[in-house]
Amino acid sequence: MKTNTITWLLALCTLFNAFGQTNTEGKIIFEHKINMHKRLTDESMKAMIPEFRTSQMQLNFRGGESLYIPVPKDEDDSETNSTDANGNQMRIVVRTPQSEVYRNYDNQEKIELKELAGQKFLVMDTLKKTNWKITGEMKKIHGHDCMQATMTNPANKQVTQVWFTEAIPAPHGPMVFGGLPGMILEANVNDGEMIYTAQTIDFKKLGKDDFRKPSGGKKVTEAQFNKERDAWMKEMGVQPGGGPGIRVIRN
Repeated sequence: MKTNTITWLLALCTLFNAFGQTNTEGKIIFEHKINMHKRLTDESMKAMIPEFRTSQMQLNFRGGESLYIPVPKDEDDSETNSTDANGNQMRIVVRTPQSEVYRNYDNQEKIELKELAGQKFLVMDTLKKTNWKITGEMKKIHGHDCMQATMTNPANKQVTQVWFTEAIPAPHGPMVFGGLPGMILEANVNDGEMIYTAQTIDFKKLGKDDFRKPSGGKKVTEAQFNKERDAWMKEMGVQPGGGPGIRVIRN
């Protein structure tokens, strides 16, 4: 009887440890949906490109560390052939710039691989605190109770709304969103311009290769990258903000 009791207690301890560790490590696949028409004012241009573009991203997480990378696919560009009002043939290319984000909340480290005008940048900086406001609203995502939080970007005044769950005690989320007491499973930027939604959640042990830091490109700080980005956007007459690049080529 004593032996059976000890065995039962050990089994319970193992079970409790498993439950305590399961939700702190794994992989989440996010759908990234972009409203391509959100910033377009030219109705003829809207008619030539699809309203939405979707891609998949993968978030590897373990405690305070995470890596956000694209899910490999055959084609990153989409092309549409069309004719303008003057009968000129046009080829519209929609391209999603390369993006990888590594974060470590234990040492406040952030490394982003970004692409701007065909050039790669390795943005290395410290993590900045986000002024989240928890609203108290609740909903379930993949069976997890989630709370709503919002923030306003001081640079462009865009509002981001996220839903996070304390059932996954890791301060991460899609893209650069994080710093909350739980995993962000959904994010809505600028009233639907960009939406990130968790598609699958896989709790599993990860290895060192799952947290490979981004590399390559010109090394800059976040402030330096923003300066180069703003100068390029001003030169090209592009509205500030996110979203993929749209290139019109006249044949």
